Amino acid sequence: MRVDKMIGNANLDTRRNIKRNAKKGALVINGDIVKDTSTQVDPNVDEVFYMGEFVEYFENIYIMMNKPQGYISSTYDVDPTVVDILDDFYKTLDLSIAGRLDKDTRGLLILSTDGNFIHKITSPNSNIEKTYEVETRDLIDESLVEEFLQGVYIAEDNYQARPAKLKIIDDKKAIVKVTEGKFHLVKRLFSNLGNEVVELKRIAIGELRLDPFLNEGDYRELNEKELALFTN
Repeated sequence: MRVDKMIGNANLDTRRNIKRNAKKGALVINGDIVKDTSTQVDPNVDEVFYMGEFVEYFENIYIMMNKPQGYISSTYDVDPTVVDILDDFYKTLDLSIAGRLDKDTRGLLILSTDGNFIHKITSPNSNIEKTYEVETRDLIDESLVEEFLQGVYIAEDNYQARPAKLKIIDDKKAIVKVTEGKFHLVKRLFSNLGNEVVELKRIAIGELRLDPFLNEGDYRELNEKELALFTN
């Protein structure tokens, strides 16, 4: 792997700073000063020091969280964030969040040190469905199923939403699947059709479903089988 990626994964510095400091002699590989940060290294064999600190290598981290209400989907804010839930080890990592949830929305959230992985999940071009359980204020009219499929017009943004899937479960409960992550999108789909979402929970991203054994506020790392859902 590239040595700058190894250092970045260890959360020692940004790639821009690594490149600049390496030119000043801050990067040492197997006892030799190296100024090219694209140099390939074997983390299990090569000994790397950056700014006088030994670089300990670890693989990218992929976390599934059952986000509770009341937390902001951000790595930093004056209000409590989902990162505040994590153990100290994870708080030191350079984590990004895939598919941010509103403060009052619960359910599946993915955090990772792998920027490419996060981008793949969040990019509309990937067409990865995000699945939500929805409870509304008023009865859900059957006509909304077709309205969602046609793409709801979001008046406040003068925006035509992508086609979405709506499956009515009960009078005021439904499953909604969307392939984009616009701000408050699911809530706006309903509000622009005369209804209001009162409870919202994400239960799946693509084929990855929220672990039913994770209580709200709990989290765990994804296993290989779950990661493969996004690489196949």
